[in-house]
Amino acid sequence: MAFMTESDLQGQSKVLPESRLSRHPFLGISLLVLLGAASASVPPVAFILLNAFNSADPGEAFKFGFSGWDRAFNNENTMSSIGYSFLLNIRTFIGIAFAFLFSWLLIRVRIPCKGFIEFSLWIAYFLPSLPLAISWILLLDPNYGILNQWFGGWGFKLTPYSVYGIIWVHLTASTIPVMTILLAPAFRQLESSLEEAARVCGAGTWQTFRHVLIPVLGPALFTVWLAGMIRGLESFQVELLLGQPIGVDVFATRIYDLISWEPPEFAQAITLSTFFLAILFILAMLYQSYTKDRRYVTVSGKGTNFRPMDLGFMRYVISAAMIVFIAFAVFLPMGALVLGSSMRIFGYFEISNPYTLAHWKAVFEDPVFITSTWNSIILGLSTGVVALLVYCLLGYALIRLPLQGKTLSNIFIWLPWAVPGIIMSLGMLWMFLSVPFLSPLYGTIFSLIWVLIIKELPIGVHLIKTSFTQLSEDLEQVARVCGSRWWYAFRRITLPLISPTLVAIFVIVFMASIRDVDNVLLLATSSTRPLALLMMEYALGGEMESASIVSVILACFSVVVAIFVRKYGYRMQS
Repeated sequence: MAFMTESDLQGQSKVLPESRLSRHPFLGISLLVLLGAASASVPPVAFILLNAFNSADPGEAFKFGFSGWDRAFNNENTMSSIGYSFLLNIRTFIGIAFAFLFSWLLIRVRIPCKGFIEFSLWIAYFLPSLPLAISWILLLDPNYGILNQWFGGWGFKLTPYSVYGIIWVHLTASTIPVMTILLAPAFRQLESSLEEAARVCGAGTWQTFRHVLIPVLGPALFTVWLAGMIRGLESFQVELLLGQPIGVDVFATRIYDLISWEPPEFAQAITLSTFFLAILFILAMLYQSYTKDRRYVTVSGKGTNFRPMDLGFMRYVISAAMIVFIAFAVFLPMGALVLGSSMRIFGYFEISNPYTLAHWKAVFEDPVFITSTWNSIILGLSTGVVALLVYCLLGYALIRLPLQGKTLSNIFIWLPWAVPGIIMSLGMLWMFLSVPFLSPLYGTIFSLIWVLIIKELPIGVHLIKTSFTQLSEDLEQVARVCGSRWWYAFRRITLPLISPTLVAIFVIVFMASIRDVDNVLLLATSSTRPLALLMMEYALGGEMESASIVSVILACFSVVVAIFVRKYGYRMQS
């Protein structure tokens, strides 16, 4: 038995005798872990939903009512933020089209510099959006933007402070790179013989896309698009930096404003959060309905064929076009970021001696920066280690053990995937402030670790489950027959075999903890503020030189992580 699906393993588990279930050394721990997953992911969302119908004033007992809904949806700013949220999310349709084409070219066509292009996309994937937004300000600001100065003689000026500017930053910084990376494994697992058969029958490239690739990859495409929609609706940092100067608010920045006011408008913020949770729930149901009867076998037991196409001279043209995109999307803004961090006054090139390292010295000597750096390192390492332990236990329990209620457990695990970061942060804040025995956790590093583990729970457990599904249980059973205890077999056999997945998960969680703003925004204090929050505070406070320096440091983190993932990440797909 070389490969088994998750359903096969679950089917095997149903026929195990009851005596074996009761004696399994991991059963009690598994039940506790599953209960922990539910208790960790459900309460923040439950607090949001419950308090959406609380009309009581702060400090009073719960009082059912719709006052929050009335104030929220009778406000022009709230309605405008909802409209802009959906308008800006048009980028997901543009992104999925380009990502589909890029993935097909990288996997199906033999083009030069393929490794460099993929590596650059990984850099963009791990690079936080806010640093790139800062770099596009330096490039496109109407007053001092480098590109506007170069091309100002042509009679037009571009600006990042606009709807199309925000869409451009998102497309180049995250949407297209992330979607391409997520779609590439689907193409790798799809036999090229399907496309070759279509071409033998006289189908052109567009007909092959329309009648073969898109239908077969439909579930994967819909999943990536849905993930992009969710990420787009929860987007916060770029809109806060580029949108608010021109009055463009989205629902996440609107929630942030409502909470930041004195006194805070918690009722309106929670109502708006509930409204978007309902939208995301509808999208999730559409996904379940669409994928229910659309399951295609793309890798069979007859062997696979992954031969890339050779397009002759056109492959050089395609490679050049993709490198130009990479240059504009990744390396041009990163270069501008480094340039901005060494400027005496951000954006002023015409003054005498415009470059200096004084700001670097000031930032490195700032106690706030030193504290934030240590917070980020501690947060990233602690979250990565604890997350690995939690995800391994959950993944093992869901695949190896014949537990009841696995469907419900999977819903609990996937719940954070449908909750935007600002809403998760608000739910955790409300929970810490409302539950007496949890209130001491507010503002501590533990609260940040908690919310980040919850947020990365879906992707972490999914990758672990995939690895356990591909790993035969016979290996562990043989070890136990030879006298090994469960923990010894798990530590010496199972974990080493899935080590590439563990490394990739640790890197993903570590980098998410380093760059996350949305989920920790309302939970961090001055003593637990990570670098990403410090960068945002610098940018919003007008200290663009300091913000650029922190951005460069986070970009260096991203490059190192991209190298690490490139070395170990692709082994997961074997």
